[in-house]
Amino acid sequence: MKILLIVPNIKSYDVMPCLSVASLKGFIEEKTRHDAKIIDLVFNKKNWKDYIIQRISEEKPDLIGFSVLSFNYPEALEIAQHIKKNFDIKIIFGGVHAILSPQEVIEKAEVDIVCTGEGEFVLKDLLNESLNCKNIKGIWYKENRKIIKNKNRRLIENLDELPFPDFDDFELKKYFPLNHNHLPIMGSRGCPYDCTFCGNHALKKKLDGKYVRFRTVDSVIEEIELRIKQFYDEGMKFFYFFDDTFILHKDFVDEFCKKFKKKGFHKKIKWTANIRANLVEEDVIKKMKDAGCYEVRMGVESGNDYIRNKVYNRNMSNEQLVNAFKIIKKHDLVLRLDFIIGAPYETLDMMEESFEFAKQSGGDRVFFARLYPFPGTKIKDVCEKEQTIEENVHPGDRGMPPINKTKFVTNKQIKKLFRNINWWQGQRYMNNGFKLKGYKFLLDIILFLIYNKHKYNLEMNQIYRWNVQRYQLNVKNVKNNYPEIN
Repeated sequence: MKILLIVPNIKSYDVMPCLSVASLKGFIEEKTRHDAKIIDLVFNKKNWKDYIIQRISEEKPDLIGFSVLSFNYPEALEIAQHIKKNFDIKIIFGGVHAILSPQEVIEKAEVDIVCTGEGEFVLKDLLNESLNCKNIKGIWYKENRKIIKNKNRRLIENLDELPFPDFDDFELKKYFPLNHNHLPIMGSRGCPYDCTFCGNHALKKKLDGKYVRFRTVDSVIEEIELRIKQFYDEGMKFFYFFDDTFILHKDFVDEFCKKFKKKGFHKKIKWTANIRANLVEEDVIKKMKDAGCYEVRMGVESGNDYIRNKVYNRNMSNEQLVNAFKIIKKHDLVLRLDFIIGAPYETLDMMEESFEFAKQSGGDRVFFARLYPFPGTKIKDVCEKEQTIEENVHPGDRGMPPINKTKFVTNKQIKKLFRNINWWQGQRYMNNGFKLKGYKFLLDIILFLIYNKHKYNLEMNQIYRWNVQRYQLNVKNVKNNYPEIN
């Protein structure tokens, strides 16, 4: 049998090939007798309806699958509706949103099956049984207009038994200019923390089995070696570790860095990873830097202790954050920081406190986002209780409506704050651009407008950021005889 895996990105802005569907394809192709193909719509947004019809007609799949987040769930539904109008093919939805809101998803007319956990063995069983859903663990499905809820399937404990993701169906040569030559990779699944705005704590309640699992370092090194052979000459120069908390286990980091360096990978490949301030120690950061890590990404969420710890349950102090910033900057790593605006009890003074904390942080790349109340999360319950979720709001580019007001701050006040943040960010990019390239920066902006924006499918809000990040990546790696990105 054949499954067609569709990345629902007709409106959202993706700069990375989708790791989840690449993982599913890799498993089906290597561990089953069935076939899998991926349809990625990021470069076919304008003509996606015709493109979908053409590809389905060519591939003739027995099953069509979507891996959905809350951000792109509406896009997936729109695509599924279009498919159902033209084909009689069963459709399965999986992914975080489907796991957290299975009832909502299975009730949609265009959805036949919902995967309620990890999808690899679910898809294998479905295809082996010719889509007979009876007794297959880890799915809900419809039969004679009745919803059947099968038992949960336990999480995959040994991640090393899974094949590597298969990226062959992605146009990586088009992705690399978008994301500055990065390829996604994961060394683990799951997160032990219970931040109220994040889906991890909700997923832990829904899923059976060990939630936080790590691959062996040897498995990760083997995949990196394969990717260098496959894609280095295609333009891949960086890895982005998608792990929720890469430095969760010091032994893993230590072994990885040693083996990465022993292979000599650090001389040609750099990498970035997500970390947590309370886990930052100088010896860990030094080892990462020595092994080719060029950037770390850290969630701050709020500069206010009450919002960060009592509302978001981050369990980290300002002192821990500042100490982490110092250690990271001491070792000359790029520091990316993420903040959230819109906690239900957040006042305007608290928001301004976050803005000021960001200015003083020394972060090289600082991002502010509005709070998104994901299904099943504790923060959504609080937002509903305090009536800060506005109804009948257009979902916007990210597929679901963000919080536009708090108990104490109006939508108008939040918009004004974001205008100030955007102005500050724009000034920083301009200053950095001129500092790094002088007046060539202006020429690159003009080139962006008349050529690169259209060639690489870039967004207008990247007009400064895209060039500055490109400059910074080149500067950071010149010291290590790293080839410039063209």
